[in-house]
Amino acid sequence: MAKLTVGKLKKALENIPDDLVVELWSDSGVDQSDDGSEVVVEDAFRHQHTLSEGQTYEDGTNSIDYFVIYANYRDEEEEDED
Repeated sequence: MAKLTVGKLKKALENIPDDLVVELWSDSGVDQSDDGSEVVVEDAFRHQHTLSEGQTYEDGTNSIDYFVIYANYRDEEEEDED
């Protein structure tokens, strides 16, 4: 299983209308729940962070750079917040 890259995401977004709602789907069931809630994709953004001089992460680097797709569970009875 390969991780999604921004390049692949950009390609997938070609000719997609701006107001199309994003849904989360999966083969493993992470998009489903047994308690009546659903996963809602709420936001997408770039996250960058550089540690102070001399500090490093476990992999030896001192910075991270990710594109984040942010999602949460929402009870199906909750109203949509636009």
